[in-house]
Amino acid sequence: MVAAIEPRVFQRREAEFMWVYTDMRIGKKTALISLALVGGMLAGMSVAPRAHATEDGQTHYPVGVNTLGDGYMPMPGTLEFRNYTVGHWSHTLANSSGNESVPGFSNSGAVDAMRVLYTFAQPIGPFHYAMGGVLEFSYNHLDVGSESDEATNLGDLDFQNYLSYHTPDKKMFLYFGVDTYLPTGRYNKSDLVNPGKNYWSFDPSINVTYHVSDKLALNGAVYGEFNTENSATDYQSGDSVDLDYGVNYRPFVHQSTDHFVQHLGFGIGGYYLKQFTDDQINGHSVAPDGHRAQAVGVGPQVIYYTQFGGLALKYQHDLAVENRAASDTVWLQFAIPVWGSFRRVEHN
Repeated sequence: MVAAIEPRVFQRREAEFMWVYTDMRIGKKTALISLALVGGMLAGMSVAPRAHATEDGQTHYPVGVNTLGDGYMPMPGTLEFRNYTVGHWSHTLANSSGNESVPGFSNSGAVDAMRVLYTFAQPIGPFHYAMGGVLEFSYNHLDVGSESDEATNLGDLDFQNYLSYHTPDKKMFLYFGVDTYLPTGRYNKSDLVNPGKNYWSFDPSINVTYHVSDKLALNGAVYGEFNTENSATDYQSGDSVDLDYGVNYRPFVHQSTDHFVQHLGFGIGGYYLKQFTDDQINGHSVAPDGHRAQAVGVGPQVIYYTQFGGLALKYQHDLAVENRAASDTVWLQFAIPVWGSFRRVEHN
């Protein structure tokens, strides 16, 4: 959720902006309308200390987004709108030992991502096909030593293709597919901050929600990210894998439906990110360790479920960070159906 700068050559660091959305996927349970922060992407703003660039562990995929209703898709024949508003801040750019690598580093920003997702009515065997897209608008401010810059603009686009499924007893919901991130955002290698990353990413994933009971839901999402080379800098970020997780509990689910507390849910969520191939520049691994990133995020989340959508507020704090910026992030997200069936697949 931030940007980071590579020591010495100041190889570029992308500011990662996480975005969220409530599951209508955010909700797929009528009463249990699960608010789903299911993965989409919020391409981050690139931050580059005027020289060659390196993404320094930042990803197109917004790590930590899928912690609620991960396995939910819109109802067949339904078009949904999700909005994600995110704020983040960081004062530490960690090296491979987890220590501060750039004195005077500070990064903060905000993003609003708008997402549409449509599930086709005609099934494909036991599955339903869904497609969608994300357009994000972001602001980012970066300080690196005596240098400072900021940018406000549209970021990279994300196109999404999924197949969804739920078990006959409606206890487990899942979907799988690929997110494709396009280098459509503004990018100039001479700028300290850029809204776009200037390379493609392909992210296959599987997302699951399992209802242990009417009150307790377990969520998990696994995303791989495979990147192309940044043609402006000859730098290629290493590939990575991310595991998002969330445990959510609705203590008052059996209260009267017109009671405020009946719609409340509480949980804990986060992520584990691990880069498994080296960053490369001009085809050679970045010394001394390939600049491989890792991080763990954790924090509380509060959800309010409604009949037609949902609202979520979450906070995450980064731990065990290597070769990327350690951030704090606050997300506010909601989702509503725009056209089609407003009912939800209920968990019995």
